[in-house]
Amino acid sequence: MASIYDDIRAALEVKLGSITDVPSIGWENLQFSPTTGQPYLKPRLIPTRREPAVRGINPQMYYQGIFRIECYVPEGVGPAAGDDLADKIMEAFEATTDVGQAGTIVSIRYAEREQAEIDGPFYMIPVNIGWYIYA
Repeated sequence: MASIYDDIRAALEVKLGSITDVPSIGWENLQFSPTTGQPYLKPRLIPTRREPAVRGINPQMYYQGIFRIECYVPEGVGPAAGDDLADKIMEAFEATTDVGQAGTIVSIRYAEREQAEIDGPFYMIPVNIGWYIYA
């Protein structure tokens, strides 16, 4: 039986996979070997809250979390490629929109980027997509 987190992950990953002109994606806990000099994305589902949405017996539950997408581009060529990729991801997951898959609708609370850093031969910009769902 699939858990609510499986359904949330599926909805967010399908949305990410549907964005046109994004590089390879290193899906969570699957074999992936990035190629030096080639951009790629590395998503992670980070649940942060599970609590009753109302009081009473068998209440509706509220879930929230972060879909973190690390955007990797070659280092040493300036920030423009990383900025463009991060912007593309944030636009696809615009705040106040919903993403859905197989009847599960996940609402997007925010999309923001963090400070970039050098990671090996890559320049990496983290993008955090805040999500929530009532189930």
